[in-house]
Amino acid sequence: MVIPMTTVDINKHIILNAHHHLDLAAANSLKQKFTALLAEKYNLWIIDMTNVEFVDSCGLSALVVGLKTAREHNYRLVLCNLQPTVRLTFEITQLDRVFEIFDSIDAVFTFYDSKLAVA
Repeated sequence: MVIPMTTVDINKHIILNAHHHLDLAAANSLKQKFTALLAEKYNLWIIDMTNVEFVDSCGLSALVVGLKTAREHNYRLVLCNLQPTVRLTFEITQLDRVFEIFDSIDAVFTFYDSKLAVA
């Protein structure tokens, strides 16, 4: 599975656009992508889940690995644009308490821009 990336270099953000299903095949690709991001030194990793219709345990595991990897290197990983069924999966597994989840990419930038203004 190809995971397209959009880069916003001003504040060292990267946006990963996941598609359709985060299952075993996509999870392996996503884990590789997280490893590759370490060399780029992006401060904020945004996973745009707009097009994700289904997440299984492998997909959740890959996201948790990404979150752990980001935190170990003092980066942030956030999720946005979760479809209702995907959001329910996060709520059932209580991962909505672990991940920062935003309703939109604009909400992510608004939140982090306000944090930068205060700092």
